[in-house]
Amino acid sequence: MKRAGISTSVVLALSIALLAAAPPVRADLRVLAPPDGAVLVRTPVTLIGNGASASVEVTVTTPKAVGTSVGKLSGKAFTAAVNLDPGENVILVKSGDQSQRVVYTFAPEDQSPRVYRFHPPVADGDCKACHPQGVGRTSPVSEAKLCHACHDPKTGAKILHGPLGAGICSSCHDPHGSSNPRFLVLNVRALCIQCHAQSRSQAHIERSGSKSCPECHDPHGSNKQYLLY
Repeated sequence: MKRAGISTSVVLALSIALLAAAPPVRADLRVLAPPDGAVLVRTPVTLIGNGASASVEVTVTTPKAVGTSVGKLSGKAFTAAVNLDPGENVILVKSGDQSQRVVYTFAPEDQSPRVYRFHPPVADGDCKACHPQGVGRTSPVSEAKLCHACHDPKTGAKILHGPLGAGICSSCHDPHGSSNPRFLVLNVRALCIQCHAQSRSQAHIERSGSKSCPECHDPHGSNKQYLLY
């Protein structure tokens, strides 16, 4: 019994030592847009990502062919133009010892709401409209001021929705693109309950049935309590 106990202790100690000595798993490389699983209607498509540790290589495997391209780096951020074939396209993005696999479906005739659409400056290739100091660098002005350069301010109401009051438009809207209306980061119900997950909010949502939250509540601001219209 004593030997078994010593043996177990030794094995445990060795296991801990090996785990401590193992290099940490790196997961910095990330494709920001389009997201994995996106349905696209145009090609070439621009991949936008960050976390690159070295040059970025993008390999596309389609039902018909394999193609490789090199991304453009700006610090750790990168962009890459990728040609797609109709159907499912498997894409492997590599940078140093890191990699990420994403799958896009290219469906030129698809007009459904699920189609991924780029924010107009991204679609026009005008990255400097939002990144005047270069891709991957934050704008020298606040997020709200940057957005208001193109979009009318929604700050006229007496009561502002929290994200708008804080000037953080990207809490709800993706600045690169989305498969949701108005470039929302999630569908409306999922987006609202990210913050409004209190028990009373859940009960209210259940009583409302199939209503969408913005049918009654202004997502930007209101002169009435609870952001009611």
